[in-house]
Amino acid sequence: MIKIHIGLKGSGKTKKLVDAANAAVSAEKGNVVCIEADNRLIHDLDREIRFVNTDDFDITNFDMFIGMIYGILAQNFDTTHIFIDSLFKSVPAENMANIDSFIKALESIEAKFNVSFTLMISADESEATELVKKYLG
Repeated sequence: MIKIHIGLKGSGKTKKLVDAANAAVSAEKGNVVCIEADNRLIHDLDREIRFVNTDDFDITNFDMFIGMIYGILAQNFDTTHIFIDSLFKSVPAENMANIDSFIKALESIEAKFNVSFTLMISADESEATELVKKYLG
């Protein structure tokens, strides 16, 4: 499952992510991971959630971000859900124009490793591509 929440800053996306991630820890049988561009959510998330701060890495494009996701899965095969907050803060050089290739890579990972993704994207919903609209939650 891929679920995307898109909206402008202040629209409540991060609160939805925190609530969903905390609920996933008790509902899912595998590990839950949250990827964030800084440490601001570390105290809001259940301590069982594996927290990854992308500021610790030099991620310059979606290919590198996908490589990081593969690394997370290689380290821990029982990851069932990956939450990504503020995608464009984690990959600041990317934008909505390139999002479809990223979503297609997530589709491939989802099918191969049976992992779910929930993404938060700060943008106006009118900028969403047809592929993004397919996963709006």
